[in-house]
Amino acid sequence: MLVSHISDIHLGYAQFNIQDREEDLYDVFEESIDKSIHEHVEAIIFAGDIFHNPRPNGAAIIKLARELKKLKERSIPVFFILGEHDISRTNDVPLLFLFHNLGLAKRLTPYSPVQLKDLLIYGFNKERRSNVDNGLLKPFKKLEKIIKTDENKNKKKILVLHQGLSDFNKFAGEIFASELPLGFNYYAMGHYHDHIQKSFSELGGSLVAYPGSLDLGHNESISEVEKGFLLVDLSPSPEHVTTHWIKMEKRRLQLSHSLNYDDLDKYVQYLLDLSSKYQKKPIIELKLTGSEIDPKILSGELSRLNEHFLYYTWSIFDKESVSGYSYDYANDFNIDKELSKLILNTLKSEKLTSLSLDLIQMINNGEKHLNDTNVNKDRSKKIADYLWKFYENSKKNYQSKGVDNLN
Repeated sequence: MLVSHISDIHLGYAQFNIQDREEDLYDVFEESIDKSIHEHVEAIIFAGDIFHNPRPNGAAIIKLARELKKLKERSIPVFFILGEHDISRTNDVPLLFLFHNLGLAKRLTPYSPVQLKDLLIYGFNKERRSNVDNGLLKPFKKLEKIIKTDENKNKKKILVLHQGLSDFNKFAGEIFASELPLGFNYYAMGHYHDHIQKSFSELGGSLVAYPGSLDLGHNESISEVEKGFLLVDLSPSPEHVTTHWIKMEKRRLQLSHSLNYDDLDKYVQYLLDLSSKYQKKPIIELKLTGSEIDPKILSGELSRLNEHFLYYTWSIFDKESVSGYSYDYANDFNIDKELSKLILNTLKSEKLTSLSLDLIQMINNGEKHLNDTNVNKDRSKKIADYLWKFYENSKKNYQSKGVDNLN
């Protein structure tokens, strides 16, 4: 049985706030679906962050609907979970549930799996760090007991999650592989935008895999990294689950190059010749070194790229001239990423940083209702409840480690 494992699509996201970049995402998403159809997959799994925003724009909604309809017409079922970008902080019903209700896709749940022939697929929506214990670790134990029953014993099983594993990234991780429930043949992960996969002995040798995002995301710098998705082959023998990573071919070229200022003329001409070879205008980041560099003159020289590149940015790194000077052609600034860095540097705690960012978003979500007393009371109650829940979970964690004082 062949299954497509696709994650972190982020439909509706426009890198550098450029409309063409939003369209690029629609192109690679369509490519992933078409390639899945070409490979004759029997199902497709979306492992979270299907949309970039829980309230996506109309173009993103229409694109997803068209591709799901295409799969429905070919009798290829689609199963999904929610990532943090799919979940509204105001407890609204997720838009993706609409596609579930229309029969175009089916949402996965922790204890009632979908069955496809002899394959069972379970799934958990994204849980914040503050709720990992109650939202994941305790349910994992319950799930382990369920899948050990005789009726499930000889079936293949996939678990779909949108969480970061600390085994791969100790700063961004929320759980460890050793905390995952046992008994699954394949762990279809989402959240990390890089392609990562590894078999863990503590999971009986089962494969844990992230396909990565379909294109560069909001927290990724310009680079030549490849993007794609996974084809998962669940052979008759459960221990022989294999994957094949499929590269996206329709992506816009993105380059990050270092060069000396003295070679600028030749290099600009090289870039102009390069751009003519691609149907889509490339994106480039230039890192320059050299002495006596005038940023204004440099900017004028690079303006020759304006007609041939969708976007470019340049930086100067030279102690003798303008150390660390940078210029962003599209005036790009990721405030969420910078805010996260500032909070982490101040609090020195990933957990408290995550809590702070959650609270900021909850507060910001209510700004448009500042004059509505009832809405503000409800929002204040939700924030208070959230803080109390965080405190209770932290208290339990400390007590489990033999620490009674949280001061």
